[in-house]
Amino acid sequence: MKPPARSLEFEKIKIGEFIIGTIVDVEYDMEHKFTFQGKETITPAVRFKFALEGYNHNHYSRWMRFNAGNKSNLYNKYLVKLVENIQPDADFDVDHLKGMKIKTLWQEKNDFQSIESIFALGGKLHFTTDDAQVITEEGNDALDET
Repeated sequence: MKPPARSLEFEKIKIGEFIIGTIVDVEYDMEHKFTFQGKETITPAVRFKFALEGYNHNHYSRWMRFNAGNKSNLYNKYLVKLVENIQPDADFDVDHLKGMKIKTLWQEKNDFQSIESIFALGGKLHFTTDDAQVITEEGNDALDET
């Protein structure tokens, strides 16, 4: 006897249309396993959790190496698009992106959906390297005063 077919269905996102949302959380896995060309590595990873307008469930970015170097996906695909004046390997706390309103464009490959592009709604976060501050559009310091 075979087990019954699973009825797991995922909420699909419209492809090729801008979808408005919010970054509701940043998730970390300090021992994430990546496989590339048959080689496994374990390294810290990060992904974003999104609440998208018109959708019932949260959606996520791919897991990315937790690295903000100039060739990293985290830096090129997210930080550059969402943070003004960001430079590779800047002393930037990714948690500052929580609560940010965004506009996204999604793509699909082999039945897997992922973010193609992301844009900040209402302007990018302002980052100054002299004191590693993040300032919101209203000019308020977005860092905890601890």
